[in-house]
Amino acid sequence: MRSLAVTIALAAAAILLGGAATWRMVKGDLGSLMGVPPTEPGERLYRTFRAGDVTKIQISTRNASAEFVKTTNGWDAVRPWRDRMNPEAATMIIAFTLGMRVEDAAPVEDVPQSEAGLSSDQAVAIRLEGADGRPLAKYRLGKRSPWLAAPIGEEETRNATVYVQPVDKHRKSHVFICSGDILPLFRNQLAFLRDHHPFFFHPALLREIRVRGTGGEMTLSRETPQAAWKITKPLELRTNPAAVVSLIENLGKLAATSLTEAPATPSATLPAVETSISLHNFNSDTPTVLEVRAPASEGAHDAPATVSDRPGTVFSLPVKPEANLVSLADIPTSVNDLRDPALTHLNIPGLHAVVILPATGQEIQLTRESEKLWTTRIDGVKTPANEIRLYELLTTMTTQRVIGFESDAATDFSPWGLDRPALRLAFIGQDGTSLTLRFGFDKRGRLYANRLGTPTVVRVDPTLLGRIAVNAFEWRQARVWAINRMDLESIERAVPDRPPLALAYESITEVWRATEGEQDVTDRLNSFRANYLLGGVETIDAARWLAPTDAAALAALEKPSLTLAVTVKQVNAEGDETGPPVTRQLRFAPQAGTNPPQAYYGRIEGERYLFLIDLATYERLAILPLEAR
Repeated sequence: MRSLAVTIALAAAAILLGGAATWRMVKGDLGSLMGVPPTEPGERLYRTFRAGDVTKIQISTRNASAEFVKTTNGWDAVRPWRDRMNPEAATMIIAFTLGMRVEDAAPVEDVPQSEAGLSSDQAVAIRLEGADGRPLAKYRLGKRSPWLAAPIGEEETRNATVYVQPVDKHRKSHVFICSGDILPLFRNQLAFLRDHHPFFFHPALLREIRVRGTGGEMTLSRETPQAAWKITKPLELRTNPAAVVSLIENLGKLAATSLTEAPATPSATLPAVETSISLHNFNSDTPTVLEVRAPASEGAHDAPATVSDRPGTVFSLPVKPEANLVSLADIPTSVNDLRDPALTHLNIPGLHAVVILPATGQEIQLTRESEKLWTTRIDGVKTPANEIRLYELLTTMTTQRVIGFESDAATDFSPWGLDRPALRLAFIGQDGTSLTLRFGFDKRGRLYANRLGTPTVVRVDPTLLGRIAVNAFEWRQARVWAINRMDLESIERAVPDRPPLALAYESITEVWRATEGEQDVTDRLNSFRANYLLGGVETIDAARWLAPTDAAALAALEKPSLTLAVTVKQVNAEGDETGPPVTRQLRFAPQAGTNPPQAYYGRIEGERYLFLIDLATYERLAILPLEAR
């Protein structure tokens, strides 16, 4: 017999060992007590198969069990539902199994099952099988471990770990702490393993989308996977590519808040169908049809729905928009939601002429004389057209988006003021084809447009007409004047409250002389500033041409902020002088409205039309080329 002292010593050792094991488990250090495990820390628990080898997944918990098989169309549930498996869940389970990295291990007998969540009423049992029916992995998933695994690769945060007990050969003897955590996937009696998305499709394979509702039917289709989507019913219309992409993305993301089993006779027990959405693939003769039924009440959160390829399932789809959730309200189902909002699609390189006909002004014709040269007639004289105005017009017409679609069947255009349009624009191609837009205002001052010869009326931004030059003088070329510096003799600069500054220039030697009032100030002349001024005077472009009767400009120019008198030689094409030098005067004055002014009125003495220049141009012309005293 053992002595009492030996018995007491053995009991104390057992207590200490059990306490140490419990403490080690809480700290995450299981392997330091009982030898080397069959899979060492740092290695993956399962590494003898690939993700593509898995053809069956079985999951069991205390309250539920399910079985899933891989088919040619993806993963299907065969028990307890006959339905589609959530493809993301299948991917996560297989990836988790293959990615489990052992952080620590201990013999089974040394790990309290209930504390690790590995008892039969706590654990999640997972079994993955191959095509031959043999198990590829069998294990029980326990609780989340307090141990945090070290980051992998470039990860910055430490990873969660869980207790894992394999039940396949060669691993039954140990419990492992492994990196990763997919426990939330198995909540709610495995409900998350069932696909809550009514549609399962590849966007590149979609051929047709058809929507039927109380407002009628709409069909979108394309001839090939590379072709653009078009609305083919109720009208032949271009689509808005961004809206179509959003529609397809939202159809794929649409998910039920809950799933229930369909009654034996759905038509007798489910509400009437309000909307149906049909998707047809290029590689299938049978469309997938989602039928959305009326909500139980006006303020109901969800609406029941069924889908043709999952007849045993009723989807509760959210009706109204919610954060981080696609609802039925996020699915555009009307023609106007998906049609192209562009006002026009002009073939700009193929244009030959543009005709502008304002209601209260003269017709303006712009004609392409060559690939780059556009001309017009102003005061009966043919002249190069203003390229800036032309760019603005064509950009406006090709980028303008309609605000709303008013009618596609108009016969009487008077409600929109289009019977007496405020403006007509005609675009004529080199092949003789033409497109004419007319714009009109209704009684409330809203602006509408119609392509002549069509029944479609659209509402557009009321500021659009303000961006189109409708006066002939506005189409003068932007170049106000240009001189050759080799012909320059002098520039006289005058500003208020300062004596006039005369700058004489010798073009051969590029030497300047300066006189302020009656005083020679050549010694104070900064030649770099003088040359900078000369660069501005050589070519002056107008930001905009103004009418000869512009009252604000005429009043401002009575008291100019800057006057330049430029004297140049008269020479012929060979450079020979043909007469005495000519002096031309330019006057500038600030445009009211901003402080400091952002634009300045300008006028050349003897010229009929006034113009505006921008601030940068004015500042260059107004530079003082003298150093301070």
